[in-house]
Amino acid sequence: MKRSLMIACAALACEPTGFEPEYLVDTLRVLAVEADVPFAAPGQAVHLTTLWADPLGNGRPVNWAWGTCLNPGGLQITDCAAALQSLTLGSDSFDVTVPTNALDGLPPSEPIGELGVVFAACAGTITLAPNAANGAPVTCTDGTGAMVGRDGFMWGGTRIILVTGITNANPTIDKVFIDGSEWAPGFVWPIGACAATDPTQCLPSEQHDLAYTATADSAETYATPTGPETEELVGWFYVSQGTLTAGYAEPDEDDAGAPTTPETFEMSFAPTQSDETHPVHLWLVLRDNRGGLTFADRQFSWQ
Repeated sequence: MKRSLMIACAALACEPTGFEPEYLVDTLRVLAVEADVPFAAPGQAVHLTTLWADPLGNGRPVNWAWGTCLNPGGLQITDCAAALQSLTLGSDSFDVTVPTNALDGLPPSEPIGELGVVFAACAGTITLAPNAANGAPVTCTDGTGAMVGRDGFMWGGTRIILVTGITNANPTIDKVFIDGSEWAPGFVWPIGACAATDPTQCLPSEQHDLAYTATADSAETYATPTGPETEELVGWFYVSQGTLTAGYAEPDEDDAGAPTTPETFEMSFAPTQSDETHPVHLWLVLRDNRGGLTFADRQFSWQ
């Protein structure tokens, strides 16, 4: 069951974007979709919340559509989009109830299913009709009727694992740090601008160490046919400006090669090619390898 469960936990990929680098958020982006119940049983209600950003949109309205598919039989988002059982307009969150027959017809030895969830975010008008040009389940148009480009439209998806008798809780981000100091939610951290393109050319005061920790119960231990295993956690970082060492980090390790306690995820950041007409945003996503996730955000100000 373990192998099938882990395959099923693979998230549906978002529409290919060609972002370079992936961590730089300079268009409308949906960075994560959190399900309050990553593993759900037939008949169970699930609430989904998005982490999304539109840093250059100047507060423009963003419209949403959501759809679901049951056991699409493939890992690609297009498989779910082609098998949508429902499609509706909504907001940036979504509520769905797992069909009571969700596990009917599955092998009794491995009764694991999946409820695919497709979303679309559009800085324009959404029409619930497929777009043959890009394969999206909806079209997104501006006030003139023209198709909205990549800067204002994206679609993607996730999946909810359907199983009885097995649970998975989302991990939790505990504390966020910058340059060794705790960064409380809501506090806007002042930084200096850097005009260089290479972060090593920024002044030492313009280069920053970012980190966040997971709560002790974030990496759950769960039973498998071969014995208990503990989840692996990965921390993701996104910024609206500047340069990160990478987009994600594995937890720090102690001298024995085991994750530190608490599990800590570190990244270096410099606000290269600073645009002081816009603030700098930081988004953090903590994922486990069974489909659970949580997120947090912080904001910088120019000093």
